[in-house]
Amino acid sequence: MPPFNFGDPELWFKMAEATFQLAVPKPITASATKYNYCVANLSPEAAAIVRDVITCPDKDDSYKQLKEEFVKRCGESKSQEIRCLLAGEQLGDRKPTDLLRVMQRRKDA
Repeated sequence: MPPFNFGDPELWFKMAEATFQLAVPKPITASATKYNYCVANLSPEAAAIVRDVITCPDKDDSYKQLKEEFVKRCGESKSQEIRCLLAGEQLGDRKPTDLLRVMQRRKDA
């Protein structure tokens, strides 16, 4: 499992889901198992953000709950995303294609 990415929790969950697909002898598909792997691999700082979810997980879909709460609590809000997109990104020392990817990600979020 990759270390938790505070700046992009959606990307971290995509990476975790790719890891679940690589499990041997078969991919991990059960919500409870995904939840347990994620929680077991969180740093104490990341776990503190969703302490309430960890101490009282949803009985029906604990993984979905964990994912939604991390995205809500760590991800940029829609209004922040729009402000950043409208304010514009600066090229700086990045390649133009890197800037384009950032802008597309913000637009699609």
